[in-house]
Amino acid sequence: MRLVLTENLKEDMELAKPIYENGNILLNKGVNNLYKYKRKLLELGVKHLYIEDRYSYDIEINDAIKDSTRRTGKKIVTNTFDRIKNGFIDLNTKDLKNVVEDITDELVLNEDVLLNLVSLKSTSDYTYEHSVNVSVVCIALGKMLGYSKSELYKLGMGGMLHDIGKTLIPEEILNKPAKLTDHEFEIIKNHPELGFNYLQQIESISPLSRIVVYSHHERVDGSGYPRGLKGDEIHEFARVAAIADVFDALTSDRVYRDRWPTYKAAEYIMNHTEQLFDYQLVKKFLPQVSFYPNGSEVILSSGHRAVVRTQNVGFPTRPVLRLIEDDEGNELDKELDLLKHMNIVITKVIV
Repeated sequence: MRLVLTENLKEDMELAKPIYENGNILLNKGVNNLYKYKRKLLELGVKHLYIEDRYSYDIEINDAIKDSTRRTGKKIVTNTFDRIKNGFIDLNTKDLKNVVEDITDELVLNEDVLLNLVSLKSTSDYTYEHSVNVSVVCIALGKMLGYSKSELYKLGMGGMLHDIGKTLIPEEILNKPAKLTDHEFEIIKNHPELGFNYLQQIESISPLSRIVVYSHHERVDGSGYPRGLKGDEIHEFARVAAIADVFDALTSDRVYRDRWPTYKAAEYIMNHTEQLFDYQLVKKFLPQVSFYPNGSEVILSSGHRAVVRTQNVGFPTRPVLRLIEDDEGNELDKELDLLKHMNIVITKVIV
């Protein structure tokens, strides 16, 4: 399967992965003539989808966790956050605990955990999907750092709830499609402390999970908030969450901008180590991230168009490609391993 822009859908394209809306299947795998659904999908904020075609029939997308686990997590986060918005002070920690444990178990068993972290996210459900994704990345990075299963769970719970304070921020500010005013941004900056204070009432939430909520916007140079902590003053769990939070935010479609390609988000994090992010953690994280995830369509320095077929583990910028068009527009069907052709580089990601 390969990833395409919804706006580029054509009549002969077949859907390779189901599309969900509010937990229900909107379009199922195998649906043909996708073009007729283009307008509705764009209205729902679905800007990308996976298709099956002759170039990508054998390309596998190795998701970090099962789609069913991701959907369950999103549903639980949605219900949890909505209850808080509606004034309920109790928190169903049992459901949260179960899904974080499921995610932890799947990631512990998944050897290729960070090879393809891209998930299809709609702009309308960003907050809930982001919460699940941050939990996934936190646990995955914690696994690389050798954390125990108990530590992974507490870190993952912190990642799942890191933005819980935003439920107490006015939605017109949260969902504003334009740049925030200085006053509005100061209000947004209250969400870590609001979330931390709320969770102080919930005894079943570990203090280590709460510290992720409180400190995920702290930065190693002291420029973060709410306390302006520096370096090791910031708990390592929060330094992990900072990377996870920014990485997923940059690679997600938002109401005010399109998502960044994975390589661009990775470069941003790499270029801001020691300023915003912990260098030692970034050094562990980035080599395991696929800069060009399987199914991505790219342009090469040779002028060829290609689809990423698989990864060379430990070499995130040098995947194995399937060439589908030469520099003159002629169709191809050839494999190219960039690790064996160091003179060729990827110059553009189409999607």
